[in-house]
Amino acid sequence: MNADFLKKVALFRGLDDLQLAGILMLGIVRELEEGQLVFEEKSAGDRFFIIYDGAVRISKVLANVGEEALSILRAGDFFGEMSFFDELPRSARAIAQEPTKLLEIDNSKLKEHFERHPEVAVRFLTAFGQTLSRRIRETNNKFSSLFTIARIF
Repeated sequence: MNADFLKKVALFRGLDDLQLAGILMLGIVRELEEGQLVFEEKSAGDRFFIIYDGAVRISKVLANVGEEALSILRAGDFFGEMSFFDELPRSARAIAQEPTKLLEIDNSKLKEHFERHPEVAVRFLTAFGQTLSRRIRETNNKFSSLFTIARIF
């Protein structure tokens, strides 16, 4: 895994090679088999993940329904980042959809890095805000479609 990989990740676009190498050094690589749990809903959220290769299913287990997939994330996507900001337990579970390689970054290490490198923090937070806005728009569109379907029945 090298810094070129992080150039494709929305959170780190705009960082130079030295800044990307600094981020990369904060993480550890995890390799998962298909079906392996990354984290469970309500578990401690002390790190987030970037998919290097493979796919991860984000889902919730619903009473009397079973597992409901919320999204499938692929190489270059990130997940588990909500805990970086709110330090609350996980809101969903994450499972390797296929053999997957992740970069796992500890939240406390990243926060310390941002204190030492505020220019990196500004770019990260800007990119995160843009990603969050896109995800909220997608969710709003899904809800609109669901409400439309519900009115038909």
